[in-house]
Amino acid sequence: MRPTPPIAGWSPRECHRPEGVSHCHNCFAIKRWVQPREWLAVAADLGLRYVQASTDNEFDALYSDPAYMRDWVAEVHQASKETGVQVTSVYTGYQTYRTSGLGHPDSRVRDRIVDRWVKPTIDHCAELGAELGFHLFAYPEKVLQDRHEYLSVTDRIIDDLAAIAQYAAGHGVRVSVEQMYSPHQPPWTIAQAEYFVAEVYRRADVPCYVTIDTGHQVGQRAYLRPTEEQVRSLVADGAGLDLWLGPPSAYQALADGDADAAVAAMNGNPQYFSDGIDDADLYAWVRVVGRYSPLMHLQQTDGSGSHHAPFTTATNSTGIVHPAPLLRALAESFSIKPLDGMPPNVDTVSLSFEIFSGTAEKRHQILGKLRESIEYWRQAIPVDGMRLSELVDHG
Repeated sequence: MRPTPPIAGWSPRECHRPEGVSHCHNCFAIKRWVQPREWLAVAADLGLRYVQASTDNEFDALYSDPAYMRDWVAEVHQASKETGVQVTSVYTGYQTYRTSGLGHPDSRVRDRIVDRWVKPTIDHCAELGAELGFHLFAYPEKVLQDRHEYLSVTDRIIDDLAAIAQYAAGHGVRVSVEQMYSPHQPPWTIAQAEYFVAEVYRRADVPCYVTIDTGHQVGQRAYLRPTEEQVRSLVADGAGLDLWLGPPSAYQALADGDADAAVAAMNGNPQYFSDGIDDADLYAWVRVVGRYSPLMHLQQTDGSGSHHAPFTTATNSTGIVHPAPLLRALAESFSIKPLDGMPPNVDTVSLSFEIFSGTAEKRHQILGKLRESIEYWRQAIPVDGMRLSELVDHG
């Protein structure tokens, strides 16, 4: 049996097994508890010891004053001493996620993301003793529609990730890119996630890992490739466009009644399609990619969307995300023989609640659903820092 990592907080400067309760992403605090001393106090009141800080909560280097950013870090240090709650990771929020970022065709946009967001944020993570997770790129439609351009942009993005990983490693910061669930936001399939991890490691000689989000398997099912027979049936029957055909040229061929051209267009553009039903299965992702996922985002979902719902009695009754099967899948991932060309398995895994708050939600509702979520997962993970083997036995 290979040793399994502890489930708990991780600091790049001291890999230990901290005591306490589960992580929580502080996205719940956005626009409500906006200063570190405020949301760290809320976290302490919830019984949390470790927090993942969203850059949306007034810590985004693209629009924040550098002096303010330094003061923010100092306030975190001071408030951590007062509350006993640590910021162990920082993650991108909507501000950067909503841009094409490193996928933008203009190098000035890409360079600004790296120079004005990535590097300063890594510098601050080093000061915090925290790791960094992000999603900083999306493919414009014209890139997605051109197979050659798609491969070229992918190659460039992997070069960018390799450079980021090297810069981060030089500052003692571990980095992860978040997996998504649609063709224009890679990595969005299991195979592509493995490719990104392996290729960055080959080019950089240091890892850039992957963040698995428990609600980010909801889109892949819609992008399954239809069979040739299904395409020909569409043409023959004149049925509606219920199947995903990928590139516009495939839809045009269908409209022209040319099944052969539609199939050829699909064959020439595999980037539009998920690789199979496993891509839509959370537990398949965890079994394959879990050992390369130092940060995992926890949200409940019924499989219909990434709603960042809490783990309450109501949502759990229809939800597909539960502690026992997730921990078993994670343990299975670490039991697999290491693959050539891949980075080392991570030594710790942090499970972080990423539960959004609605604009009209009341304070007691926000805090109540967080408490209930913590209590639900605490049944499976009674103490942070336990090894996976202990947790599976406990469950």
